Formats: sequence, structure tokens, C-alpha cells
Amino acid sequence: MRLLGFLLVWLMATPLAAAEREKRVLLFVPEDATVPAIADFTRTFRQTVLANWRGPVTVDIEYLDMAWFGGAEYERALRDFYLVKYREQQPDAIVSFVDATPLLVYLQQELWPQVPLLSIFNDDVLVSMLNQGPYLRANWADLDVSGTVQVALRLLPDTRHVALVLGSSPREVGAWPHVSREVRAAAPDREFIGLMDLTLEELRQRVRTLPEDSVVILVGFMQDATGRSCITRDVSRQLHAEGSPPIFSVHETMLGSGIVGGMLLDYELLGQEAARRTLRLLEGEPASNLPPGSIEANLAAFDERELKRWHIPTSRLPPGGVVRFHEPGLWERYRWQVAAILVAGLLQAVLITVLLLERAQRRRAQRLNLAVLDSLPGSVAILDKRGVVLRSNPLTAQGERLGGLPADKLRVPGASYLESFREAARTGPPEMAGAVTLLQEVLSERAPEGVVESRGLTPHTWFELRARQLELPEGGAVVTLMDVTPRRRAELEARQARDERAHLERVAAVGELGVSIAHELNQPLAAILTNAETAQTLLRRTPVDLPLVLETLQDIVSDDQRAGAVIRHMRALLKKGEAQHGPHDVNALVREVLRLVGADAQARGAELTLHLSDSPLTVHGDGVQLQQVVLNLVTNALDAVSQSPVGQRRVWVRTQQREGQVDLVVEDTGAGLTEQVLAHLFEPFFTTKREGLGMGLSISRSILESHQGRIQAEHRTGGGALFRCTLPSV
Repeated sequence: MRLLGFLLVWLMATPLAAAEREKRVLLFVPEDATVPAIADFTRTFRQTVLANWRGPVTVDIEYLDMAWFGGAEYERALRDFYLVKYREQQPDAIVSFVDATPLLVYLQQELWPQVPLLSIFNDDVLVSMLNQGPYLRANWADLDVSGTVQVALRLLPDTRHVALVLGSSPREVGAWPHVSREVRAAAPDREFIGLMDLTLEELRQRVRTLPEDSVVILVGFMQDATGRSCITRDVSRQLHAEGSPPIFSVHETMLGSGIVGGMLLDYELLGQEAARRTLRLLEGEPASNLPPGSIEANLAAFDERELKRWHIPTSRLPPGGVVRFHEPGLWERYRWQVAAILVAGLLQAVLITVLLLERAQRRRAQRLNLAVLDSLPGSVAILDKRGVVLRSNPLTAQGERLGGLPADKLRVPGASYLESFREAARTGPPEMAGAVTLLQEVLSERAPEGVVESRGLTPHTWFELRARQLELPEGGAVVTLMDVTPRRRAELEARQARDERAHLERVAAVGELGVSIAHELNQPLAAILTNAETAQTLLRRTPVDLPLVLETLQDIVSDDQRAGAVIRHMRALLKKGEAQHGPHDVNALVREVLRLVGADAQARGAELTLHLSDSPLTVHGDGVQLQQVVLNLVTNALDAVSQSPVGQRRVWVRTQQREGQVDLVVEDTGAGLTEQVLAHLFEPFFTTKREGLGMGLSISRSILESHQGRIQAEHRTGGGALFRCTLPSV
């Protein structure tokens, strides 16, 4: 039983010990650990293996320094050294990187023929030369020189020269033919410039003197022509500092050393993929099961600082391009602080701006108000509620233009405007009392505004006073004094001219009514002659019939008065002078006019019909001017019906009162009025008569408007014209 238990424990422990046995990976790299590409590859390879293997594992790395110490003798020394070093060692997997592969193939055959070997080249031609089997898998990782050249030309399409830089190490010399062919093939229409087998100083000089439209493809520079060892990153920094044209490379580790970018081999990605394949070998999978061909570890990567330096827009980058070395701006580094400062500054700026705008607006408004005040044509003064001047415009000083009012008291701040008008009203014309009353009512807020016209202190001058309340808590008013003397004179001259035209029109009308006037005078004169002869006959009789003689003499007196009335009416129509306004009966005015034109109507064969109101229609105005309106309308109607057939020549004159107004209507059966005639009927010098002046209706409208009346014309229903005059009744 004890023996059986021991065997069970031993059987259970043996697999556990095997599972927990430490695995060992041997990695050979051709360069020194200080080379950035080697450092990135080895670090990532080790980290990936250690992180993903489930048990203990050791990764040993051998750095061969082959780029700086190449040659057959050195390689023989390395073989002898590692044959001795690892004769008693048995790794679980072997990995070789680029130039270390020939040495590892030899060591595998000599020391570890059944240990799987993973070889990673950067040349697919060398891979094809290896005899791969169950213990050897060779992959390659491309240095995409062609893709880098194409990217450079994409970013800088104006490029005319492509310069290829390679060092003088054995590996670089051997790679030159292949790499140069790739560059030429990728840029067949650009000039190729080869920078090979140069000292570092010569390289710097050549790069400095390249044409401006050049790009530099820096594949590597491990050694110069003198055999001096170099690090490509350091060489790139020196060329960049010398002011070289844009530099492109094929190594991701070159980013940050002055290159713009390119199709870069990412050694960290390469290290991760190599580690994943090594882990499969540690699991016991044959090397021949690993994926053949290339390992995709290239990416389009670029330095943002260099893109900005060469003014390359990101829109030119190839799809999927990665931009690194983004320099965070002030906003990205201190976002919250900057935001707080900006908000505070913005608020302060807004407040300051609002205050400045308000202040500027006030100044502009003040300047505008002052400019408007100073540019007003009249005298303007701003008063407080006591009538004291607060401000005035310059025209206030021109008192002689304001009817002789005291300018010094109307414009000086602090003077009493109201008291100045009171003093002027004591000695001035009566109308000035109305100006004082208006000022008192507006200043006391009994009236919001008002206008008064008054004669000035200077003879033959007039002024207009306008006062309006200031809508302010403290009250006050704006007062405007305007010299209206020119307007008054113009109105007087216009009235005189109108009266003159009206007089001429009356004279012309009276002249046209010669037959009617002769008829009106002939009747009383004939009656006087007949009565005088009758009186003579009666006086010769004996005894004399005195009552009959007296009756005959009374008829003579009546006929004489009748003739005198006609003459006086004619004299009134022909007389020149100012209008005499008073109350007049419109019916009486119409009858007097029709007495003059009655004979003319009979001579024309026209029927003149009156329809006058039963009660008197009293209006206020100048009787002669109103008779002129009636005379003009009736004579126009008679002229209009003269063209109508006999028997159809009718004129109606009607008067009536309605709603506080008196209507005088004249209708005729003439040709009527067209729309075109109606549009211009009351314009001066517009006439439809051959011998007319076109002033009658224009003067009639002016007369009626001066009497606060109006005149209208329209086409009469049934034919003819209708004129309606409307005057306010008394």
C-alpha cells in the first residue's frame, strides 16, 4: 500500500513538474542594444513573451554588433564563441533577426538540430535561399522604400529631385543596388541623386547643397566612408539641423529625429508578432506550421511638427496615415484654466463694451441732438417747468428775424423765456397774449402742445410759436419760434394774384354777357321813357289827374332803381379790391346772377330752371367772389348745352341744406365729362373750349377753398355734367 501511494504521488507530480519547467528562448540580433530599432524590437519581444507565456520563461538576447564589426573573420570568431558558450545549453526556441540568421542556421545545425528556429529577414530574396523545414521558418519584414518615395511625392508634388542616403557598412553597401532600383522605379520622372560612400561631413555638405525642390530618402547610415560608426537617428538630427530638404525614412524609430515620415517599419509591432510566433513554438508547434511570407508591420506615420514646417496639409496624407508628436496648445494643456480666464475676460469685456457703447451712444445721441437743435431753421429753446431757458440754438440770437423779440432774453441759459413774452405782450399786438397763454398751458401740463401765430413787435412781421411738453419727470417744454413773415407775404401775394385773376375772369364773364346786360338795362330804360311820356300827357290835361301822375312818377322811380341795381351789380363784379366777408344768402346770390344771364340763356335757346330752397341759406364769405363761382358754373353749363339740339338744352340750378352745409348744384344736358377730363378739370389752363383760357374752374375752386368749401364734378346720369359746390352754413 505504501508503494502504491508513492507511485500515485510520483505520477501526479511528474506532469506538474514538466508543466512548470522553465522555458528558454534565445534571441540573436545583429546590432548593438543602443540602436533604436534593435532596442524597440527586443524590448517588445521580451515583454510580449513574458506577458503571454503561462509558466516561467527566460529570454536571452545576444547582440552581435555585426554592422560595426562585420567581415568573415569576425563571423568565424562569433561561431567559435557561441559554439563554446552554448554547447551545454538547450533552448526551447531560437529567434534570429535579419543579419544574424546565417550564424543561427549554422549554430542550429551544430548544436540544436531539433530546436525550432524563427528567422526574420528584411529581404525576401534571402528567405527564398533558406532550406526551410519543420525546425526552420523564415519570414521577412519589408523596408518599404518604394512606398516611402511615393508618399513623399504625394505630400510634396512639386518635387523634382530624389536623393537616396545609405551608409558604408557592409550590409548597407550590399543593399545599395536593390534599394536604388526601388527608388528609381518609384520616381521614374524625377532626377535620382545617390548619396553613398560618403563621410559624415561630405554627406552634410551634399545635403545642404541639394536643390530646393528635393526630398531625401534616408534608409540608413550605420557607418561612413572612413569606417566611423554612426547611429542613423543622430545623422538625421544633424541633417535636419543643417537645414536639409524634407527627409523621409523607412524606420518608425526615425520619427522625432527630423524626418517628415514615410511608410515606416514599426519595430514594436514586428517584435510583438515575432513573440506571438515564438509562443507557438514554445507550445510545441512545428516551425513549418507558422505563417509563411512577410510580416505586415509597416504603417504610414508622420511628424506633425515637420508637416507644419513644410506647409503640408493633412488632406494630402494617405488613408490611414498616423500623425504623431502633436504639440498640445495652450488650450489642450490648460483647458479649464484658460476657459475660466476666457469666461472672466469675456464677461469683463462684455461689461466694458456695453458701458463704452452706452457711453458712446449717449455722446452720439447728445451730439446728434445738439446738431439737430443747431440745424433747425427756427429758434429752438428748451425750458424748465418755470419757463427758464436751459439751452437754445444759435438762431435764437437773431431776434430781428423773429419779429423783434428780445433775443438776449430768449437764448441765454437762466433767463426767463415766459417772462420775456409777458413783457412783449404788454406792448405788442393783441395776438401775443395767445402766445403767453400757450406757454403757460404747456408748462403747467394743461396742454401737451400747441401752435400760435402772432404779429411781431417789428411792423409787418409775423412769427409762429410752437410749444411741446417734455416727457420727463421734471417737466419742461421745447419751444420753437419760426419767422413766418415770408410765408405770410407769399400768402398775401398769392391771394392778391388770385383776386386779380378772379377780377379778370369776372370782367371777361361780364363782357360775354353783354346781350343779357343790355337787355336788363333796356327794359327799365324803356319803361322810364314810356312813363315819362305818359306823365307829360297827363300834365297837359285839365284838370290834371295828380294821383295818376304820382303813380306814373313812382313807376319811373322803380324802373330807375331797377336799372341802378343792374349797374351796381355790374360795378361790383368789375370792381377791384380786397374781399369783404360777411353773411350772404346763397339763394339771393343765385337770383342776382341768373338775372344777368337770363337773356343770354334765351338767346341760346336754353331752358334755365331754378330749384331753390324755401328758407334762406346763409353762408359767410365774400358775396362778389361767391357770385363769380355761380356765374362761372352757369355760363359753362350754357356753353355746354349750346352744342345740343334745340329743345334739349337744359340747365338746372339747385340749392339745399344738409348736415350743417349748403349745397349749390348746377346740372346741364351737354356732352358730359370723360374720365380724362375729370382728372384735369380743375387744373389751371385746362379747358375743353376752343377759345377758353382754362382759368374759370381753377379760380372757382380756389375761391371755395378759401371759404372752407369744396367743389366736385361728375358725369350726370342721363347725359351731361353735374357740379356740386359745398360751403359751411352759418
